[in-house]
Amino acid sequence: MNPLSLLNGRATAQGVVRKRVTHASSLSASNAYNINAGSGAVNNNNNKNNSNGVRAVVALGNEEKSGWIDAYFDCIRHKLTAKQCNEYRIEFERDLWRLVLEVHERTYKPSESFCFVVTRPKLREIFAASFRDRIVQHWITLRLEPLLEWRFRSQGDVSFNCRKGYGTLRAVQTAKSHIERVSERYTREAWVGKIDISSFFMSIDKEVLLRLLLPWLRENYKGDDLETLLWLTEVTVRHQPQLLCERRSSERLWEALPASKSLFNMPPNVGMPIGNITSQLLANFYLSYFDGFMLEECAWKDAGYVRFVDDAVVICHDKQFILDLRKKATMWLKKHLRLTLHKDKFYLQEVRKGVKFVGSVIKPGRLYTSNRTIGNMTNEVARAERLCKHILEEGPTTESLAALKHHVCSLNSYMGFCVHAYSYRQRRKMFRNVPNFWQCCYVKRRFTLVKIRKRYSYERYLIKKDLEEYEKSRRDLPPVGGNPERDGAKHKNRKRGRNRDRRWLGVDQRDPASGSVELQRDSRCTGDRVLPAGPDAGGDQQLP
Repeated sequence: MNPLSLLNGRATAQGVVRKRVTHASSLSASNAYNINAGSGAVNNNNNKNNSNGVRAVVALGNEEKSGWIDAYFDCIRHKLTAKQCNEYRIEFERDLWRLVLEVHERTYKPSESFCFVVTRPKLREIFAASFRDRIVQHWITLRLEPLLEWRFRSQGDVSFNCRKGYGTLRAVQTAKSHIERVSERYTREAWVGKIDISSFFMSIDKEVLLRLLLPWLRENYKGDDLETLLWLTEVTVRHQPQLLCERRSSERLWEALPASKSLFNMPPNVGMPIGNITSQLLANFYLSYFDGFMLEECAWKDAGYVRFVDDAVVICHDKQFILDLRKKATMWLKKHLRLTLHKDKFYLQEVRKGVKFVGSVIKPGRLYTSNRTIGNMTNEVARAERLCKHILEEGPTTESLAALKHHVCSLNSYMGFCVHAYSYRQRRKMFRNVPNFWQCCYVKRRFTLVKIRKRYSYERYLIKKDLEEYEKSRRDLPPVGGNPERDGAKHKNRKRGRNRDRRWLGVDQRDPASGSVELQRDSRCTGDRVLPAGPDAGGDQQLP
């Protein structure tokens, strides 16, 4: 019997915990993955007949083990087609409990990561942790998210990144509401100042972060696994993935990447890797102290404040207040968080002339999409057009259809952002001169959704290939008993007999008026033969 309780093809946490989780090798009498119930030592060579039960982690309770199962399923969500995820799922019953044991014994160490450089929207260095390390990060995230959400809400919801139900659109809408409130719907003079933190992720001081985070967690977290959470959080924060990683981008991209944007050029205790889910959460927590400072300062002038990652805007009717606040913010960041504001990325403008913020331009009574976002979307349409041309000329393949699906998902992401602004004419113009794209895809709902035509669907293509391979394997199988020539002849004779009966019954006779098939029996029948009725049937003819 399968040791996992399955629900819709997935193992539930309760089923995994209540059952004795075994690996496939435990079915062998000479080899089983066992953990000694007395010492907790792992032994892969125990015999099934000895006194050691094939158990998970004997020192942990069901609730703690359920937490790790939840972290595993949260990690594989929306990743079931990823290669690394499927490779880990094959061995997850054994390796997951090994990972839990390492955490319990405080011997866990993050493994090798993959490092690469992305080019859109600009050059960035990304680190992708191994799959078992991602499970640890999701375990931490499931415990940190509720606490961080409570903290952000207590500050007035001024941070909009890495939060469920928030994002760029809500940040823009909040900034727009602040502008309308301060300017009294553009009837009063108001100014907006936008600041940017220089190389934010690469400038986070890990010692400062831990000094702020660990006491806060100890004070606010009420779970029984507090010590494990504190230890894992510190291990994850102090980890330096640049010391053990595999580079997967060309040297040309690394050379083009600015030195201040790479962890390889940072001191050991400075910088958080972009790509880890914990880095995003902890970076948001790091700047929440800056949010507290800015809210206290803005309260004196009834000014508005909104932040998205390292971009922040201040809306106030006093221009000099914004200039003075920028100087105070520079000194506060340097003293408390060891961060610096970007010298060149400072924007000060009257609200009537428009405010550019996180990909949108806010103007009186209307909202536009920024030129960079429109340009990136236009480039994505051009790439999709070239790919569709290749598919039409060379024929569809697994790789090309998978790439087409990726491009369509990217286009729909841009569409979802642009539909909330005045951008219909721009979206329609993008798809004007792409004839190959229209043969493979189509656009629905007034240029708000891109769909792939059925004959170029990636999923349908895979099903078709599987059916072809299945039919080919059936044809290649040798016949089981009987005489193929004789059986084939019988099948042909039966088919000829059915066709002859259809002709005898007059199936092809149609009513000239309605065009429908009309079978009529002649009043004169000889034997089993039935004559079709009609003017051409020869009613006066005598049958022999």
